[in-house]
This record gives sequence, C-alpha cells and structure tokens, in this order.
Amino acid sequence: MMTVSEDIFREMDFFAVSFVLGIVLVLVYDCLRILRRLVRHGVLWISLEDLCYWVFTAFVIFAMLYQKNDGLIRGFSIGGIVLGMFLYNQFISVYTVRHIARVLKKIIRMIQKICRFILTPFRKAANKIANKGSVLAGKGRKFKKYLNKRLKRAGKLIKIGLIKK
Repeated sequence: MMTVSEDIFREMDFFAVSFVLGIVLVLVYDCLRILRRLVRHGVLWISLEDLCYWVFTAFVIFAMLYQKNDGLIRGFSIGGIVLGMFLYNQFISVYTVRHIARVLKKIIRMIQKICRFILTPFRKAANKIANKGSVLAGKGRKFKKYLNKRLKRAGKLIKIGLIKK
C-alpha cells in the first residue's frame, strides 16, 4: 500500500488555497464591475479603483504566501492563483456580473418608484404653493403699479394745488 507523504498534502493544500484565492480576487473585482454598471464612473475614478484593487491584491497574495509558505514565491502557487482567476472569469464571472447588476438595477428602480409614489403629494402641494406664489407675485406687481399711478396722480394734484395758491 502506497502512502502519500505529509509534504505532498501540504503542497496540495497550498495549491488549493492559491486556486481559491484567485477566485476570490476576481470575485472582489466583479464587485467593482457591478458598481461601475450601477454608477457611472469617469476614467479617473476607474483608474483609482483599479490601483486600489491591485495594491489590495498584492497585499493579499503576499499575506497568503507569507502564511502558507514563509513568503517564498513558488511557481505553482502563482499558477494556482492565475488558474483560479482564469476559470472563474471565463465560466462564472460573465453571468454573475450581468445578472447581479440587472437585479440590483431593478431593485433600485423599484425603490425610486416607491419614493416617487410617496413623495407625489408633497411635490403637488409644493407646485400649488409655487403657482399661488407666482399668482400673488403677479397681483403684487399689478398692485404696485396701481399704487405708483395713484401716488403720481396725487403728487400732481398736490403740485397743482400748491401752485394755484
């Protein structure tokens, strides 16, 4: 009977952890991609997000290498990370991003509709008050013109009265 040494199990565990880490890293990037589909980003923000992502990725990979292999970079661990990233990106990521973004957009639209429905009476009241205010403002302008005419007429009558005496 053949027994597998403990070192080979440790190496298989290291490779499996590397593989799963690759999947998790692409999953984190998918969260960024979903956010970008929900909220428009400019080139500057996308660049900053990508920079932060890759710095985060470097620290996570270094922490995994340090914990599992005393910081030694092994080719098969990098291969495991790349393989996990590639397989997840090719077979799962495309559907995940598309469907989650679609579902979240629908949820956001429903929340917007509910808010619009709840706020409609307040919006209508505000419009009525604004319309009444403009009507009153128009009447106020007419009243001001009327007063100016009366005051001019009164002023002319007073001038005429003062001059005649």
